[in-house]
Amino acid sequence: MKKTLTMFCMCVFIVGYAVSAMADVKMGGIIFTDAWYEFQDKENSGTGDDAAKFNVQIPNITRLYGKWNSDEKNVGMWIELGLDGNGVYERGVVTRHACGWWQVNPLLKITAGQTVTGFSPLLPQQMLGTESTHINSIGGGFGDVYSGRVPQVRFTLTPTDSFQVDVAFSDPNLKSAGFVVDPINWGTIDSSLPRLDISSVIKAGPLTLYPGVMFANKTFALNAGIPENADDSITTYILSMAAKASFGPVCIKGEMNVGQNWGNQDFLAIGTENTDFGGAMAIGNNKIEDTQMFGAWVDAGLSLGAAEIHTILGVQNYANDMEPEEDDDDFDQTVMMFGFSVPVKVAKNFKIRPEVMLYDLGERENYIDNLDGTYSDQDRGSYVIAGVQFQITF
Repeated sequence: MKKTLTMFCMCVFIVGYAVSAMADVKMGGIIFTDAWYEFQDKENSGTGDDAAKFNVQIPNITRLYGKWNSDEKNVGMWIELGLDGNGVYERGVVTRHACGWWQVNPLLKITAGQTVTGFSPLLPQQMLGTESTHINSIGGGFGDVYSGRVPQVRFTLTPTDSFQVDVAFSDPNLKSAGFVVDPINWGTIDSSLPRLDISSVIKAGPLTLYPGVMFANKTFALNAGIPENADDSITTYILSMAAKASFGPVCIKGEMNVGQNWGNQDFLAIGTENTDFGGAMAIGNNKIEDTQMFGAWVDAGLSLGAAEIHTILGVQNYANDMEPEEDDDDFDQTVMMFGFSVPVKVAKNFKIRPEVMLYDLGERENYIDNLDGTYSDQDRGSYVIAGVQFQITF
């Protein structure tokens, strides 16, 4: 980790001061520190009793970045490293962004490298407890679909100040962080078409809309001896609509997503609750069944001087027929988050964020096989994250 950070700082220094053509170089970062209690009910704790624990950690959203723009302001580069810290047990550095862009003309911009696509750009202000047993950040797994920071080639068209279109091509063979494994283990990946993200930004006065569609088809070459009628592809798609409206001190934003098999692509969309049921499921005889998914969230924010009060609600549903000709084992689960996040600017470059969020994991319908031809539901319980996040920006 120390060597990586040293090399990063040296590179930015050399780029910024040794090359005369570079007119705009900036280095900075954000350090987050989370201090929180996690309260789990007996169904969620895994012990049969209610549980509570206190944590202080550096979440992996902490980062260090360097940005560069050419003299003409038409070519640029962005490198961002994520830092993760938990005493001697967890210290790591990961690449968050490593991309460059060329503003070909006022209409067209080309971006290449690892970064987010233009798909599903809005995020709820839910930030505390990223390093808990669940991924409690920006609504992942509780309504939000985050496009993921993926290697890509992206074309951005901006014909007017009020309309923009993004088209991104990326690797279709990735999967979501935390998702166990693609269910087709009777073949080898041989996808020939890229993942495609198409999104737009439409501005109309105080209202901005963000419609988008994502599609990927991960294909497999069947192993020797596997029947030709075996399933050999996993299709993921998402239809998304987000909106944001501001009226004086009030800002309301939200998003709705519908699709299937989100865990089979590289999104932050399933959290850690459904690492098994977040994507297509193997149902025997070299067949799979798609998981149908729905997610939505809303964040109502009120600005009061140095503070913002955010009220956040998110829901997400997973459903899988398992065996289409049978109804007894159909899987269904709905999870929900609700709470408040209050970022407060207490000094220049320094914020604190009190936050309390309830996460209800609902029931997994028909999850337990009773071995007599019947299935029972499993209560997944709920938990609360309550504490304060400290943020230092430089």
